[in-house]
Amino acid sequence: MRPTIAFVLFFIATSAAAARPELIVDIDFNDEVIIRPEPITAAEVEQLVRDLHAQGTQTLLLRMGYLGYLPYRTKLGYPIGFDAEHARRHPFSRNLDSKKLEQFIESRQRDNARYRKVIETFNPPEVFIRVGHELGMKVVLWIDIFDDGYSGHRSKFIDEHPHCQWTARDGKTRFEGLISYAWPESRAFRLAQAKELLDLGADGIHCSTSAHCRHLPNVQEDDFYGFEEPVVAEYRNRYGVDIRTAADFDKEAWHTVKGEFMNRLYRELAEVCHRRGKEFWVGLQLGEYTHLAADPYFGKNVVARYRNLWQDLVDQKIADAFIVGDYEICSTPDHAYWKAKALKPEPGDDLFAWAAGYYQPHCKGKTKLYLFGEWLPGSTEALDTRLAFWAAKVLAGEFDGIDLHEAMNFEKTPRGMELLGRMRQRLDGKEVPPLRVESQGSRVESQAP
Repeated sequence: MRPTIAFVLFFIATSAAAARPELIVDIDFNDEVIIRPEPITAAEVEQLVRDLHAQGTQTLLLRMGYLGYLPYRTKLGYPIGFDAEHARRHPFSRNLDSKKLEQFIESRQRDNARYRKVIETFNPPEVFIRVGHELGMKVVLWIDIFDDGYSGHRSKFIDEHPHCQWTARDGKTRFEGLISYAWPESRAFRLAQAKELLDLGADGIHCSTSAHCRHLPNVQEDDFYGFEEPVVAEYRNRYGVDIRTAADFDKEAWHTVKGEFMNRLYRELAEVCHRRGKEFWVGLQLGEYTHLAADPYFGKNVVARYRNLWQDLVDQKIADAFIVGDYEICSTPDHAYWKAKALKPEPGDDLFAWAAGYYQPHCKGKTKLYLFGEWLPGSTEALDTRLAFWAAKVLAGEFDGIDLHEAMNFEKTPRGMELLGRMRQRLDGKEVPPLRVESQGSRVESQAP
């Protein structure tokens, strides 16, 4: 029996829809509060979701952790607030004068007082999930697994479990705010958080490697951290060597042990998600390692690292999606940051092409690959040009979509939502006309690449 023309057209249409790159916009709710002079309302949240949907956004990625506090109704974290004395004891810069520090404290106290009123009025993820689902959007909740401390900001979990942080060889010095998942207590904390968020109706959980604590003053010695007791014990059991006291040991084996503990966290979180039919996503830095460079954030001082055992996450059906280049500067391949990475094979001048060739063969048809859209510019013309760049990289690398960071850019930039709609058209392979912009009172055209 020959297929009808209608069937053939339907098959073509559904195949095209399935291949359509996914447009994901992430929402840092913390910024949504800060950019407004008055507490954000549930109605404003609803309008934001509707605006994003109207421009072709299919998935929302909502940040549910930041600097150690949890921006929703939960007993896992402290009520939103700011500890001025903590900020004075732990300034966010080495050479910060007292006037600038006090200005920072005053600003954060004001912002967080407004933030607290928001949480008292409504529970943000509930509104995002409800409205997103009404519009047929997917809403994935984003956890920053390493972002648990900053000047004036404290994590309830770390206060109660200070040992659960990346630790130096002396067994005492800690990377403040950087949770180590070698400890079962740390993994249990994240599982509890994931269950709370899934209970609200989230479509999945995403783990990002964003870490504001890396901006804080730190040591500048490679591999200074990663000597937590469970890591030390596991290495000793396997190789008969105490890495805290040995003059020399196999660092590559050590990085692998740390990577295995990270995969244990991911496996446990994935089980929670998959039992409910929900997705589990992982933020994946490029290459063999996740590097936690600190002081500066993007530098060559790799004070902590672990091996990316990403193939296991694919083969064991743990990760449903990777956001590749997670919180990295892949659009700047000549930056000093990449010298410490030492990617293999040599990536050349296009890290996106490198990523496509490196990950696609193993992930195709098993784990989706999304690009991370980095930090977007604030002017209309620059933003449109940048979005054209990202659309080209998604299509050229045959990635499954892109996570644009972040919604605030499209709210604050003039015509920002229109530009997001143009991005959707580009991802759909449509020709987008030149952007018409105002320049010194006359109308000019700007050709986006």
